[in-house]
Amino acid sequence: MSAEEFMDRGEEILRRIRTTQLPAIKRAATLIADSLADGGVLHYYDRGHCTGEILGRAGGLFAIHPIRLGVTIDHSWPPGRPQKDTSDWEQDEHILDFMLERCSFREGDVLLLGSVSGSSSIVVNLTLGAQKKGVKVVAITSPAFSKAIQSRHPSGKFLYQVADVVIDNCGEVGDALLDIPGLDAKACPSSGLAFVYITWSLIAQVLGNLTERGLKPHIYKSVNLPDGPEFNEKAQAAYERAGL
Repeated sequence: MSAEEFMDRGEEILRRIRTTQLPAIKRAATLIADSLADGGVLHYYDRGHCTGEILGRAGGLFAIHPIRLGVTIDHSWPPGRPQKDTSDWEQDEHILDFMLERCSFREGDVLLLGSVSGSSSIVVNLTLGAQKKGVKVVAITSPAFSKAIQSRHPSGKFLYQVADVVIDNCGEVGDALLDIPGLDAKACPSSGLAFVYITWSLIAQVLGNLTERGLKPHIYKSVNLPDGPEFNEKAQAAYERAGL
């Protein structure tokens, strides 16, 4: 019954999202549509496992600009010297300031930010830094998960406490759903399912909002269709001219 159980639980979560989060999705869509209509940009950063879901997909917006962050140091350690842990670079304010300075944020832009727990320093700092530059932040996160753990940000705050619009993924603490006999932890997360449902609903609403204003946002066509590559090449050029 495990497959049916996951489907049942997944359907419950999707119904909960539709019942409780549609107003937040529509508020977020209005922010994004207003920004794009006024020449702004939709930035995107995701800490989850669906980072590429809304990028370059058939039917998806050209007007999404992903942020990819990473710091690596390749340095062999001399014998007898204790190695330093460089995995906590997200806590380094100098690196975070450098990152924010390099992001192409402008007042009036929108940042779509996904983080299931919303607890990392990077998502809180990125939100606060973007807001200082006049960017509105839309978060897809799980407040229930956040409330059950400690934040890793020095302020103790979570993403859901600092974002301008919060869309709850309606997941459980720990993300996984199923108690399967014989396993030591719950199985099968819901956040990916929720993320796909929320983001494409959000983009659909953005597209609807823009076309209702008489604007024509450029979207991708499947490259597997005979005219797909040529269509996308022309759409890309049109998007770069129009910014929409």
